[in-house]
Amino acid sequence: MPHSNIAFIGIGSNRGDRKHNCREAVRHISNILDTAVVRRSSFYETEAWGKENQPDFINGVVESKTLKTADDFFTALQQVEKKIGPEKESTWGPRKIDIDLLFFGTRVIDRPGLKVPHPLLHQRRFVLEPLAEIAPDWIHPAMGISVQELLKRLTDPKKVFKI
Repeated sequence: MPHSNIAFIGIGSNRGDRKHNCREAVRHISNILDTAVVRRSSFYETEAWGKENQPDFINGVVESKTLKTADDFFTALQQVEKKIGPEKESTWGPRKIDIDLLFFGTRVIDRPGLKVPHPLLHQRRFVLEPLAEIAPDWIHPAMGISVQELLKRLTDPKKVFKI
């Protein structure tokens, strides 16, 4: 795909058929106009993060290439979220699907409504484990270190199991 942007997307679900919900997210992402899914991590069973009194999640990461701008791609991801499941009840609460734009090329975007790289990805094992599986050498554009190094430095004690 000429002049495309590489994007990494985190997906997660802890309601209903969690694996099916994540597979549906990957399918819908691959159907976004001018976008191709390049790689997908394994799925991981993960303990809830942030708000802990809820069911475990299934999480994964997708790498895609898109001709879309960051704003248009983010909007398309939000539309995928709405297609698959109702709005989440609360921040970090249970949800049928959660889709986060982790990286959009080497862009650093910090404005209301869109923050890329995702501001918490370096603190979350459930993001870094699957991300390191498919892109261990990817450099965090704001921190200047690789995903693999972020994972080594991580202090998040949550358990993450490849399934």
